[in-house]
This record gives sequence, structure tokens and C-alpha cells, in this order.
Amino acid sequence: MPALTIPLLGFSLGAVFTFSAAEEVMHSQSAPQTQAFWVVTLFGVLVFGPAAAYLLGFSPDWSYAYAVDSRRVPIILPMALALVDAASVPLGFLSASRAATARRPAVVFRMAAVPALIAVALMLLVFRRLGIYATYAQYHGDFGMETVAGSPLGYALLWMAAVVAAGVWWTVHLLRRLNAPHARR
Repeated sequence: MPALTIPLLGFSLGAVFTFSAAEEVMHSQSAPQTQAFWVVTLFGVLVFGPAAAYLLGFSPDWSYAYAVDSRRVPIILPMALALVDAASVPLGFLSASRAATARRPAVVFRMAAVPALIAVALMLLVFRRLGIYATYAQYHGDFGMETVAGSPLGYALLWMAAVVAAGVWWTVHLLRRLNAPHARR
């Protein structure tokens, strides 16, 4: 299920980024013309998208929560999902920027919270499966499985979480710096 939940989380993250760039977005004619939009897009393309693509590329069966045999998935699907993951962050930003421009923070909050809650609910549905590191055949054949903790996937998840967290921090930092001149007006 991470393959389905990551775009939802990216959309939520993009909506959250509008809180850090609200002043700049409000003072612009169009959100895509702001520097904040490009900072968020770079985060999606250079940090969030590659982290998600790594999981799809190197642990595809886990990414599909062992519901689908990745060997039977058309090669274009993981590539398309990686592009959707990268695009979900700026899409969330653009969607929430309209509400930020209208000074409706409650709407922006809902736009961030609803997809995040759906993603968490989906992850909880398959929580037990996500604790296992195996291939589709191993999972369904009940052999060769190990826990994610201590596995190569577990270390990759920790690393990707750290990279994404650092990227979020840096993006918020940049957005606030871009927002500062507009806040003084």
C-alpha cells in the first residue's frame, strides 16, 4: 500500500508547505509564478519523488503490500507512480494555494489532513504486511521472510525518512525566507 499512500502524503505535504509560503502566494497573481512554487516543485522532484521511486524500484512487492506480484506489473506502472509521487507535492501546494490566497487556513488544513488520514488508514489496514521483508512468492509461500527491522529495506526506510525529513526542514526554511519580505509589508 505505500505505492498508493505516498502520493496522498505528498499532496498533504504540499498543502502544508502553503502555510510557510502563504504571504508570498497571497501577494502574487498566480501560485505557479512564485518562487515558493518552484522550491516546492524542486523538493518533490529531487527529494520526495526519488525516495518513493527507490522503494518502488528496489522493494516493489513490499510497496504493493504483497497484494500484487511485481513481476506481473507492467514496467510503466512503477515509473508512472514515481512521477505521480514527485508531482503530488507541487499539486498539493497549488491546490491549497487558492485557499491560502482567500485567507482560509481551515480549508488548507483540511486539504492537508484528509489525504494524510486516508493514507494512515490504508497503512493501518496492511500494517502487519509492511513489517515483513520478502518477495511476493516468499510472502504467499510462507518461506524466506524476515522482519523489516534490520533488513536492507529497514535501513533504506530509515535513510529515506531522514532524507525526506531534512528536505522538509530545508524547504520550510527556504519558504519562510522567501515569505519574510512579504510579511513585512
